[in-house]
Amino acid sequence: LFVGESGTAKSVTIQNYLAHLDAATNIILNMNFSSRTSSMDVQRAIEDSTEKRTKDTYGPPMGKRLIMFIDDLNMPRVDTYGTQQPIALLKLFIERKGLYDRGKELSWKHMKDVQVVGAMG
Repeated sequence: LFVGESGTAKSVTIQNYLAHLDAATNIILNMNFSSRTSSMDVQRAIEDSTEKRTKDTYGPPMGKRLIMFIDDLNMPRVDTYGTQQPIALLKLFIERKGLYDRGKELSWKHMKDVQVVGAMG
């Protein structure tokens, strides 16, 4: 997590580093948070970048790792209950290494080979 004042090149530094990683073994997912970002937006972005490996395990294609860069991590709107839903979803994702399928069954999706990098001002 990179934290600093606005205009201190946090995003540029991270994006420059990510751009120099081997594209054959890394998939980069860039997400910019705003006040309108929802937890569903975040989950869709993660699910679109991963594929099913086994019955309940998901991840990037075999032999690759997914690096998610989230810029302006502090921007999502605070809801009625005092939470920022996209950040709550990321907290679940990082702590439990997965997320719930939002379909009828609410089954758990284990995620493998995913790394999260964030920047906020």
